[in-house]
Amino acid sequence: MTPERIRQAVVLAVADAVRVDPSTVEGIPSLLDLPGFDSITVVTVLERLEDAFGLEVPAESIVPEAFESVSTLTGLIAGALADAGATGSVPPPVRSRM
Repeated sequence: MTPERIRQAVVLAVADAVRVDPSTVEGIPSLLDLPGFDSITVVTVLERLEDAFGLEVPAESIVPEAFESVSTLTGLIAGALADAGATGSVPPPVRSRM
């Protein structure tokens, strides 16, 4: 799984959850600046990414700092994939419903 594929899935999951264009998510320095990005959105995004990648992020890794930006959230998912030893088939990216 390449970091770019993970990043793409993160961008699409966040964009879909807050109902904005993916380019808006890509261009914002902090996810916390997105309208509607709150604790419920965090849970929604995390669940979508866990489903998309077939993993469960360890509870101790779910900290506010992990949801500050696309890069930090990508790192959270990449770390969980590495910890799970996920290799082999690449899941499809999360599709935006915009």
